[in-house]
Amino acid sequence: MKERKDYETRAEIIVKQLKAKIYELEAEAIEAKLNAKKNMNELEERIKLLVNQRVKLDEKFNDLKTASQEKWEIIVEEFEAYLEEVNADKQTFTEKAQNWINEFSDKIDELEEKAKHANEEIKEKLKVQIQNIKKYKSNIEDKLSEVKESQEENWKKIKTGVDENVKKVKESISKAFEYIKK
Repeated sequence: MKERKDYETRAEIIVKQLKAKIYELEAEAIEAKLNAKKNMNELEERIKLLVNQRVKLDEKFNDLKTASQEKWEIIVEEFEAYLEEVNADKQTFTEKAQNWINEFSDKIDELEEKAKHANEEIKEKLKVQIQNIKKYKSNIEDKLSEVKESQEENWKKIKTGVDENVKKVKESISKAFEYIKK
């Protein structure tokens, strides 16, 4: 009789462990189903956006082809602005931002090398500019990480911060090279 009781107790433990695993797998399957629905909705929204972009691009192109001479320059500006908007996708932007980061790293190395051979006054000015460039570059790297992880509709907001930091880095680099030229 003892054997049966022990066996039933071990069997109950096994059943409860298996049920726990089954519940966990079931929860994962339900979650996957929910995520799949969400992803399908996102895909449908993305398709609608792309269709709208295509239609608007066709309209802008037709406007360009049929514009009178008086309105042609204005239409060209609108057309180019729309091309830029359509081209400004997340992947293109992240690649461009990564190229900026690499370029800034090269410029920092170049400035640090030039600072080694500069007089004390210029060395101090370059040191300040290099610190600024590194700070802005770090901000760009942080923002780029945010862009990569952000949802489609949010990345353009983050892009603005990256653009501002890129502008600051370029200004600092220009200023640093002006010190060297003097």
